[in-house]
Amino acid sequence: MINRIFATGSAFSVLLVCSLLPISGIAADACHSILANGFYGEYPRLGLPQRDRALYAELCSLDYSKAESIIKRAQSSDRLVGLRYGLINLDEVDPNAEQNGKASPAPRVSGQRFSQWQSGYCSQYSAEPSSQAAELFMQQAAKGNAGLAKSVEAWSACMRKQEGLSCWASPHDSQADEVLLNVNWTKSAAQPRQPEVRYSYLNRGGMSKFKGAEARRILPDGYRLSAGTLQIPVTRPDGKGVFATLTTNQGGKEQSCKVFLPDEKDFPLLEPFVNRLKLRYPG
Repeated sequence: MINRIFATGSAFSVLLVCSLLPISGIAADACHSILANGFYGEYPRLGLPQRDRALYAELCSLDYSKAESIIKRAQSSDRLVGLRYGLINLDEVDPNAEQNGKASPAPRVSGQRFSQWQSGYCSQYSAEPSSQAAELFMQQAAKGNAGLAKSVEAWSACMRKQEGLSCWASPHDSQADEVLLNVNWTKSAAQPRQPEVRYSYLNRGGMSKFKGAEARRILPDGYRLSAGTLQIPVTRPDGKGVFATLTTNQGGKEQSCKVFLPDEKDFPLLEPFVNRLKLRYPG
């Protein structure tokens, strides 16, 4: 397997906000917004089931104050938003209404209902891994859509501009059963020395295809990162997502990154169902 290091690509004007971003929640949110806004803008033109799974994971990562406007925006072009992941059910909407000339408004999703939905459908992962999963699924949804593909490039360039050590997942176009783990280090005047891998781990039986990495390790201990982005193919066993954890030492200063490498089965899409128990959501 050839290990590849990629230099930072061309940046878009929107990336001005990302120039040499510090490693922080604000930096990660700035980059995420580039990708998410591109996804929302192209949502009506994206194919199924990729857009459903991406929005499912994204909604799992949000509180209602942010999710409400996103749901309404998606409903403006698709009344059936959430039908395949339990946010609404067949009792509330007629999938054939538009064909019969009887278009009906999309069901309202209240805050209490959204909270109940998250408890039932998002309990496996917390907000951060759900957001990371959404980023991978949004990248997959960009296939064949030029508008979202540009947002993916801008998001990737923003991630590469984060200061110090960062990591994220991207699709492996030629190997559907693998995902690419991106490990990025941005050199700075304050820390010019190459960071050395002190610890790396893939849980749930994940396997790195980096030459020389031991079982369940991402990189060999002592490996020195070069400036740029190292893409490492990772195999997820039995269709289960894995967490990748990496810690480096740079002249006595430690830096860490952790990223979720999801599988489609982590956010499964279901056949629409009828609420036979006649349960009613408050609001």
